[in-house]
Amino acid sequence: MKKILMLLFVGSALLLVYGCSQDQPTQSAAIDYAAYNLVERPQFIETRPPDKVEAAVLNIDLNYSEMLQKKPPKPPPVLVDPNPNPAHKYAYIVGISNYEGTANDLQYCDDDARAMKSWLQGEGFTCRMDLDLSATADNITAGLQWLIDNASPGDEIAFCYSGHGAKAQGYGSSIISSDLYYVTHGYVMSYLNSVNCTKKLTTLDACVIGDFHSDAQSGTFMATASNRKSSYDAPGLNHGAWTYYWLDGVEDVALIFAEEAAPYAEDGMKDWASAYHVRVDPKHSDKYDGGMDM
Repeated sequence: MKKILMLLFVGSALLLVYGCSQDQPTQSAAIDYAAYNLVERPQFIETRPPDKVEAAVLNIDLNYSEMLQKKPPKPPPVLVDPNPNPAHKYAYIVGISNYEGTANDLQYCDDDARAMKSWLQGEGFTCRMDLDLSATADNITAGLQWLIDNASPGDEIAFCYSGHGAKAQGYGSSIISSDLYYVTHGYVMSYLNSVNCTKKLTTLDACVIGDFHSDAQSGTFMATASNRKSSYDAPGLNHGAWTYYWLDGVEDVALIFAEEAAPYAEDGMKDWASAYHVRVDPKHSDKYDGGMDM
């Protein structure tokens, strides 16, 4: 009888030790899960009739058929920048969390913009920024024109946007101004492609923004949080998930080249999304000759 009681005691002890320690999450793990949760960025809500929508599209029709032809894949870039120390650097930054009305308001895009501005200023950029209701279609146009007016050959520019992305019917991917204009990829890129320098960085944290890649010309490195799918926010970190990883790469990990920072942001976002069983499709296009030392 004593042997039976002893076996029962030992078995109970083993069950407590192994069963509980392996199956119960710790308090810290639960806190981490909540703090770093991913939330799909809300889709842009369009309530206007078609004629009003058509009147709210900024677009320039350009012929990009030559650029869209399939080309053989380029070899991995050699990370040597032919222009590592531009005489001048100019960045235009847009972040919109507060849109006209309330239906399309977001949470962290203005935080994304402020953080990107801080990083770019640390890299020597002269920055111009429009946040929230100041980021109207007219002001975005003026900001893009500011890049054209200031940059000279040998200089560097950057355009960074966080906010809504949507498809304008018949025109493709667009960023949405605070006064609810569809600022199309053709419109934005017609300005960026006109800037008289050959070193251009574009980052876009928005949904369904992939059509911008089709317009990227020589000298441009473009990195986006999405292609055809949604972008995601990280509420515990007050940032868009892609922007968080981009900044983590360039600031905390001290990545120098865009060719390093974009894959780092993409891999981080994909790993994060995988843990929450969601699908993301960040993308980058490299049309800069050599490594882009930002």
